[in-house]
Amino acid sequence: MSGDKVNVYHQNQKTTLGTTGNSRDTDSRALAACARRLEEARDNLAANLKSKDALKEYGDAIRHNQRLWTIFQVAVADPQNPLPHDLKLTLLNLGRYVDKTSFRATGKYEPGLIDSLIEINRIIASGLNKPVNADALMPSTGAIGTTDTPTSLMTSA
Repeated sequence: MSGDKVNVYHQNQKTTLGTTGNSRDTDSRALAACARRLEEARDNLAANLKSKDALKEYGDAIRHNQRLWTIFQVAVADPQNPLPHDLKLTLLNLGRYVDKTSFRATGKYEPGLIDSLIEINRIIASGLNKPVNADALMPSTGAIGTTDTPTSLMTSA
């Protein structure tokens, strides 16, 4: 994954924050869009297993989703990302699962694998749409009076 794509996504986060006040929306929309694309590709391929176009769409959807999760992994692994340590580990483990499942799914059409990727994206997107509980997101450093509440997987703004 090139640093340019990460930088473009990060810049989009800043733009979204400036217009909506909440960059979680960008993360949620990106995950939901990938889930829809995966679902459409799965259904199109199921309808015509011999279609080269449907197979290409299927592979492209998986790779697109995997690129999004790679961006999340890079952002979450950044030492300056203010998410709590336990949440970072959970997201990184999910990212590893997405990677492994994506590699398996591109090698063989298994709707169950795609279904799990779709479900993960939808669950995370749904969670990002819920109001932020500032106490749950406080950094585990013990800082008292910290008012910087992360609003995204990518940023602390």
